[in-house]
Amino acid sequence: MKFRNLREVELSLGPGMFVLLGDNAQGKTNFLEGLFLLARGFSPFFARDEELIAFQEEEAFLSARLVEGNSVSVRQVVLRKKGKREWRRDGKLERKRTPLPLVGFFPEDLALVDGEPKKRRDFIDRALAFFSPQFEALLSAYEQVLSRRNLLLREGRDEDLVEVYGEKLVTLGARIVEERLRYLRLFAPFFEQAYRNFSEGSDALRVVYGARGYTTGEGVLEGLRKAREALREEERRRGMTLFGPHRDEIAFLLGGRDVREFASFGEKKSVALALRMAEKAVVQWIRKDGVVLLLDDAFPGLDAKRRRALASRLFSEVQVFLTTTEEDLALELRNQGARVFLVRAGEIQG
Repeated sequence: MKFRNLREVELSLGPGMFVLLGDNAQGKTNFLEGLFLLARGFSPFFARDEELIAFQEEEAFLSARLVEGNSVSVRQVVLRKKGKREWRRDGKLERKRTPLPLVGFFPEDLALVDGEPKKRRDFIDRALAFFSPQFEALLSAYEQVLSRRNLLLREGRDEDLVEVYGEKLVTLGARIVEERLRYLRLFAPFFEQAYRNFSEGSDALRVVYGARGYTTGEGVLEGLRKAREALREEERRRGMTLFGPHRDEIAFLLGGRDVREFASFGEKKSVALALRMAEKAVVQWIRKDGVVLLLDDAFPGLDAKRRRALASRLFSEVQVFLTTTEEDLALELRNQGARVFLVRAGEIQG
């Protein structure tokens, strides 16, 4: 197998754990990014297409041979600096692309734990969009209405139209919040169990949805309507919409305390890993099928107990791709049955 700067990715491996061992900047993460893009349709780093194309090239091409149940297919994508992407399945243009069951952890996921609230909202929204294109369309509609209403508020004109857009935001926003809450009710037990697996039951972790500026006791729709009324004057002064799901928070509480403020680095990384393991578990539970798991540099920062717990869990997964710079870790995993590939200068050997 060879790849060069996300230009070529071809994969035909069966179930199991595959360890990509190599120094930094050799292409390990590029390989995982290529797999993620082919499966989910976007870069895990939200890079633009032109950023994924090799220097001085106009296009990039990725291809993977995929086994889903009893069917085998080849999925391909062409990225262009100018022009739209072109998705193909078994050589035919794919007009309506379905995301594949794959979840990835990358070091940047630490921002899900202690980064800005938008990171956590986006995590939930992308998880929902995986199952429902309708939810993605709902988010897009909400953002368009929000943008127009904010423009009217900044310009201080057409109060009747501000009210019309405000009611649209309430209606769309209530649907978004209700979908988020429904997902979190399903997600929470998997999340809490995943963290217990890392901490061996020593800590209790909870996920809490924080509505900002409104309450949900009388229902989300009614709560947002009351918030719109209460914030009307302040919105005019500040020139922006101050209620709605775009301002809500999602908090992680460890022993009743906010992880962002009190947790150690190892605990935060364990929470980030638990988020992805729980996301995978939800996909697996709903799809009733195996989920490919990508782990980029997952072990550094974890103590010995958490490293052992993570390694133990990985061997129960259907298919795992793991990157590391640690030769001892790669040897340990190989002794337990993993296949190890050496990555050097964009080439995979093994």
